[in-house]
Order: sequence, then structure tokens, then C-alpha cells
Amino acid sequence: MKNLGKLVLAGMVVLGGTFTYAAPAFAATAGTTTSKGDITFTTDDGTAPTNPTDPTDPGKPVTPTDPDKPTPTTGPLRIDYISNIHFGEQIISGSDTTYKAKYDEVLTEDGVTKKHVPTFVQVTDNRGSNAGWKLQVSNEQFAAGANELTGAVLAFKDARLNSTNLAKPDNVAAVILSGNSVNQDVVNAPEDTGMGVWTNTFGTVTGQDADSENASVTLKIPGETKKVASSKYVTTLTWTLGDTPD
Repeated sequence: MKNLGKLVLAGMVVLGGTFTYAAPAFAATAGTTTSKGDITFTTDDGTAPTNPTDPTDPGKPVTPTDPDKPTPTTGPLRIDYISNIHFGEQIISGSDTTYKAKYDEVLTEDGVTKKHVPTFVQVTDNRGSNAGWKLQVSNEQFAAGANELTGAVLAFKDARLNSTNLAKPDNVAAVILSGNSVNQDVVNAPEDTGMGVWTNTFGTVTGQDADSENASVTLKIPGETKKVASSKYVTTLTWTLGDTPD
């Protein structure tokens, strides 16, 4: 009987060992220390303007093919690009007529493939102050020497802002320039909006051929306005970027 008792006791030990959980042993901390990370900001002097970006696919660079493209401004708050507006050759009409602008032609990122995009303006704000900005435009009447297109109205409609950023400014859906118009609002970026690169387009592309026209950028000329054949009528638009938004 004594031997039997020993066997039972041994079995209990084995069974107990089967269900017993042993907590892991933790190593003692030998010591702690700290390290640092740092960054220092310098001002973007704007001497290297931001290249134009595709206004229909923000973030992808494009190269406008217009040989007479406007000169960009400089500084951390700057205008990178503005489309020239070409209406081409038109037959003289004695009736009120509205002409559509040509789309902008650009080269895509590969530098070879051509693409048409809407008339657009591009603004970069790299100040870091998040203070906001305002874009305005003024113009002179279309003229060929001393001959003006009296009563002509240049209109930009269907504006759309695009960026890889999310802090969206406010744009004006339609900008109407009736000749010698002064400081018409185009985009207003209140405080904490408009940082980074933004494009403001007028209209959308409905065709990719060279003859496609933008119905959102138009020139309306009264029928009674005097028109001189074989004369190129030109207007100068002045785009002003200010650091005092509404």
C-alpha cells in the first residue's frame, strides 16, 4: 500500500505540471538615454519658379508650347504661369459675334506627347505663414494701333481650382472684362488656405485636336464695332497677386 500511495502522488504531480503556467522572466533595465531630431527652415526666395503642373492632373509637370508665354513672378508667393489667350483668325462679321479661345497646348512629362488643357493660371505659396492671398486681373481693350474693338467683352467662366493640397481657396466662377477693367477678383485664399501649388482653370477640354475651342473663355464683339482686316488686335492683361486676402 505504501508503494501505491507513492504512485498516485507521482501522477498528481505530473498532472499538475501539465496545467501549470510559468510566467516569463523579465530582464532588468540596465539604463535609458535620449536622442534628438531637428529641422531648420529657410525662406524660399523664389528665384527658381515652380514649373507648370498639369491643371487637369495636379502634380504632374507639363511644358507649355507657346513660345511667347508670360514671365513668371518671383518670391515665395508667386505666379508660376498664365495662359496667353488666342482666338486665331476670324472672318469679319457685321453681327454680334462671340468667339471661343483656343485651348493651351502643353507637352506632358515625357517631353514629347502633346496635350490640350484649359486656359489656366498657376500660383505657388511657399511662405509657410498660411496668411492667404488674392489674385486679381485687369485689362486694356483689344486694339490694333489706334483702332480699338469698342464694346468687346472678354469672359472667363467655369473656373475650377486644382491642387494636391486640400486647404482650398475660393475662386470666382466668372470673370468679365469689358475693356479697361481694373482689379477683378479671380481667386481669394483666406487665412489657412491656398498653401503650396494651385491651378485655376477656366472650362474643361472637350477635344484633343488642334482646332478644338474653349467655350468657357470667350470674346464677344458687337456687330457695329469697326474691324480692320489683316490687323491683329491685342489686349494686355495684368495679373496681380497680393498677400492681403478678404
